[in-house]
Amino acid sequence: MLDSRVPLEASRSRIAAGGRAAGAPDPSAKMEAGILVRRRPHSSKLDAILSGEAPPLSREEAAATLGADPADLERVISFAQSYGLTVVEANAAKRTLRVSGTVSQMESAFGITLQSCETGGRLYTCYDGVLSIPAALEGIIVAVLGLDQRPVARHR
Repeated sequence: MLDSRVPLEASRSRIAAGGRAAGAPDPSAKMEAGILVRRRPHSSKLDAILSGEAPPLSREEAAATLGADPADLERVISFAQSYGLTVVEANAAKRTLRVSGTVSQMESAFGITLQSCETGGRLYTCYDGVLSIPAALEGIIVAVLGLDQRPVARHR
């Protein structure tokens, strides 16, 4: 039985205004994506710091207090690996997991169809719609970044 999936609304994407789909990318082409994991629930200590009643946290304390729960990170790593994605970097303090894989693996992992898109003579990878993730990771995965590679700034 397939795992049930849920949409990840924070990662909804549309083809850019003035852009057009330009065919399917090579399914074996390599690409990377970043997965943002939720932070640990904050503690009353953080509330005291924010209200000025306690001293600030050291970097190490902040990473331990505000970073991702290692158990959450491991669950996301298992998910990525189950789709054949390679974990390039896992950073609990930054709450990020960087993964690489083929276009086909990314499509399977995130329930989308990637497209080659063109805007202003520039080709990039994009998708139209919303990513999906296993229901068991709902609330743990906050966003998936890097699958829509449209340019966001103009060069002068």
